[in-house]
Amino acid sequence: MNPFDDVNYLELDSAVRAGRVDAVDVAHEVGASAASLGVPLHEVLDRVERSFDGLEPSFAMVRGVAVAWAETSRVLQLETSCEDPLTQLSTVAHLRHSLDALYRGAIRDDTTVSDRHGLLVVELHRQSGHALESTLHAVDVSVALRTAFPGDEVIAHLTPRRFCVLADRDRLDQPTMNLVSILLRRTFESPPPRVWLELLPAAAQDVTWVVDALTG
Repeated sequence: MNPFDDVNYLELDSAVRAGRVDAVDVAHEVGASAASLGVPLHEVLDRVERSFDGLEPSFAMVRGVAVAWAETSRVLQLETSCEDPLTQLSTVAHLRHSLDALYRGAIRDDTTVSDRHGLLVVELHRQSGHALESTLHAVDVSVALRTAFPGDEVIAHLTPRRFCVLADRDRLDQPTMNLVSILLRRTFESPPPRVWLELLPAAAQDVTWVVDALTG
């Protein structure tokens, strides 16, 4: 079966030829559906060009297709990966898996996770902008956190504006938190990002609530 058959190119052709005001929205839908079906971006753009019947496609149309394709592809990749290849940040699923492993190990060793580990959380203030800008902000946060935590700590992207580091408690001291704040202030203008220490619960069944609150 040809994956092109399930991409609504006929609707795009109609929208372009009629000069409809929603043509860019249709292009966005085409880009997203093509990505979900595994159609390469260059093939999608070639097909969009044919919709213009020899004319140059508008910038807004090309951008709408490309952005939707990239956003959908990235979401699909994250669903099957433990790390975003662009930002090098762990997914929430990977963070949960790492926490589960810590709590299982604590039960086995008769120790307490909350005594030995914690979460350093970073939250950016609300900013206007599109998905690409949010991704660039995430890259900046990733660089800052990797500088402060160069070891094997789990550094995760929780929401578009929130990030965390799962680390040993002795690495989550005030000097390290100050360093993170300084590194972030070099990139983000006032008001600076919030940085705080999130304590982990003693019981394994309660850690789900902590992660849910941070990702909500």
